[in-house]
Amino acid sequence: MLLYEFEGKKLFKSCGIAVPKSQLLESESQRVKVKPPFVAKAQVLSGNRAKGGGIVFDQTNLFGKQINGEKVERVLVEEAIDYEKEYYLSFSYSTETRGLVMTFGEGGTGVEGKGAKTYAVDFDVLPKELVDTAHKLWEVFTKYDCELAEINPLVIDKAGKAWALDSKVILDDDADFRREEKFPQRNLFGRPPTDRELEARKIDEGDHRGTAGSVYWDLNGDIAVIAAGGGGSIVNMDALLAYGGRPANYTEHSGNPPREKLKKLTKIVLSKPGLKGCWFVGGTANFTDIYETLMGFVDGLKEIKPKYPIVIRRGGPRDKEAFEALAEIGKKEDFNFHIYGRETPMTSTAKIMKELAYGNTNN
Repeated sequence: MLLYEFEGKKLFKSCGIAVPKSQLLESESQRVKVKPPFVAKAQVLSGNRAKGGGIVFDQTNLFGKQINGEKVERVLVEEAIDYEKEYYLSFSYSTETRGLVMTFGEGGTGVEGKGAKTYAVDFDVLPKELVDTAHKLWEVFTKYDCELAEINPLVIDKAGKAWALDSKVILDDDADFRREEKFPQRNLFGRPPTDRELEARKIDEGDHRGTAGSVYWDLNGDIAVIAAGGGGSIVNMDALLAYGGRPANYTEHSGNPPREKLKKLTKIVLSKPGLKGCWFVGGTANFTDIYETLMGFVDGLKEIKPKYPIVIRRGGPRDKEAFEALAEIGKKEDFNFHIYGRETPMTSTAKIMKELAYGNTNN
């Protein structure tokens, strides 16, 4: 979960990192109590706020302004810090080294082009004036189970004191249960989670037999998607979009989830109004019980009773048994099934789904 600046700075402050005196405004009627000179910053989750007009040094009203597509509903007002140097510093995980890394370099707007370098975590490469703050940022990163803890800019004032003028913190959602500090749930799109998103997350609570629903986001399309496997699900979503399909959601199930989990997930996915099709798709599994998961899918279908086309592409243990059962159930329940096994590339069924949902058009 990506935190707002004011939330990240709360964690910074708890670990001893110096942040400017501030006031969080939640309505335009609130009186600013921070003494000038101050800076007012729109609280949005997207980057490049400055270029979007989201950082001002006067009384300009930011409420209701759109910053990179996000509506400003909170404004952080901070005392302005007079500084001489600015840096970038972060801790994160590297997919290349499969380990923890530290990134350091020149900070400020447009940091991507300023040549910051990534190191194994080594405080000896830092200027002495930053070492103490770096240790405290490392404490934030480890204590709160972060995926990213970033300060940009990290500035040095005339007295040699280091200040965090901004924060970017991403928390590992899977570690939320052991964090004492709780934050309102939100998704990657910066909005509060929908009822379906919240309900889907409950499916795996207290049940570690595979996963189903822990990853679920509502999208703006009209083709319901129930995908299998993390990497495969992303490939299939790309294929659906490439063929002109409009996904109504993104979700995945993996491992070997029991039948009841797939039933719950199916009911949540198909509860969205205005659907034109459903795509149950995945690669050829090694260990997932295909019969078990597809029968859970069918259990959900029986309660929803959709009339739109349903494309199924799956392979793996007990798939033949599952397909035989699907054929019988489809006739009995009058489901519009289109069933494909391991002999059919999974991404090719994206085109089939799109054409069945919209007709053989470019709509």
